[in-house]
Amino acid sequence: MGKIKGTRKGLTVLDFIVANRQTVIHKLYDTDIVTIQNDMVKNNIVYTSVFLNSGGWRTNHTKNCMSDVLSQFGLKVIQRDFSWYLVDSENTIAWDFEDGMNLGISFDDHNNITIVKWGENTHMRRKA
Repeated sequence: MGKIKGTRKGLTVLDFIVANRQTVIHKLYDTDIVTIQNDMVKNNIVYTSVFLNSGGWRTNHTKNCMSDVLSQFGLKVIQRDFSWYLVDSENTIAWDFEDGMNLGISFDDHNNITIVKWGENTHMRRKA
């Protein structure tokens, strides 16, 4: 896992293994803002599961902490006109941010990344 930029106030990291699956929880005060679970297999592709949750705290601090963690996957959370979006580092793909969103992230042998948003609302925008 990549290194998180600096240390943000209130951000702690919990790292543990359950049933041979590593789980890393990035907790901001009392809210699990980013949870990363390794080795989920779907359609014979191995994904890292990433769960996002602001806990209703749509603040700059929460957004910046999430973005610091997500930078290891080339992702960040941005705000436009009071709405939050999850975008890649080049702002070429974007999803409406929603609490509880679940991403599947996979890297191939050439380190190309595939990002899939699981769930009912998989609306994706092309430019943020």
